[in-house]
Amino acid sequence: MVERNAKVRRRLAAGKLQLRICDLRNLGPRAEALLATVGIRSSRELRERGALEAYLALRRAGHSRSLNLLWALVGALEPWPEGRDWREVARSPARVPLMLAVEARDSARESTLQAAGVLSARGASDARRSAVRRIGSRPSGATQDDEPAWVPGLPFEATEEKKNRPKGRSSGATARPAHRR
Repeated sequence: MVERNAKVRRRLAAGKLQLRICDLRNLGPRAEALLATVGIRSSRELRERGALEAYLALRRAGHSRSLNLLWALVGALEPWPEGRDWREVARSPARVPLMLAVEARDSARESTLQAAGVLSARGASDARRSAVRRIGSRPSGATQDDEPAWVPGLPFEATEEKKNRPKGRSSGATARPAHRR
């Protein structure tokens, strides 16, 4: 098998070529800007910190809760420097250990905060709901007692009445007059 990008690999190893984050596969200018907010400004720093740590730092900063970003970061770093498509990573068996690692780090962080007295036991269970309230947008006159905004990825709440439908009808069909010939 012919080695892909042998020239690029040699130049990277010699220090003659520096890749930007947006040069990596799956990552563009938006990902580069997000990573810069958590202190990762070059592909070298991203490789040193690792995809999982970078993703967790972004989650703690409140920038992303989507696993697609994790798949993109992992795909950008493995194999170096070619990368893999993020959809391949999402379908691969490697996704399960990554998801478990994210869950373990989140639960460990919550238990550490509880032990330090920063987060109450009730606060830990409500942490995800409060994050949803921060993410969801409210009208300027809305109060905390108003219904929380729906965020993509969360289930809809069951309601008695359907919106935008006149009361008293069970379906959207209206009675039509008989056609005259």
